Amino acid sequence: MIEEEQPEGLSARKLVVETVKHNVLTAYNAKDGVDLLKRFPNVDAVLVHSGQLSRSPNLLGVVKELCPGKPIILASPFAEESRPEAAFVVDSHKPPELLKLLGEDLQI
Repeated sequence: MIEEEQPEGLSARKLVVETVKHNVLTAYNAKDGVDLLKRFPNVDAVLVHSGQLSRSPNLLGVVKELCPGKPIILASPFAEESRPEAAFVVDSHKPPELLKLLGEDLQI
């Protein structure tokens, strides 16, 4: 999970995902997220908040290179936003959408 530098936002989303028994690695910025994925590339999926893309426009491409074949989920306040590298877009303000995606759709 690569989120904005707002620990309270990251903590809330992380807690939501952990409630359904997922282990979550977290990074507050793109550099730390990339470093984390280099150390732990065997993840089930990568969630990136769209706010990171204004500071690191290449982030999704780098994530795709580091974790080939793994789904990239873009969390965005704009549900219609899409990026070719992201397999899924979820509304960042609707945690049930993320849980449904992880549980039912991806079966992670």
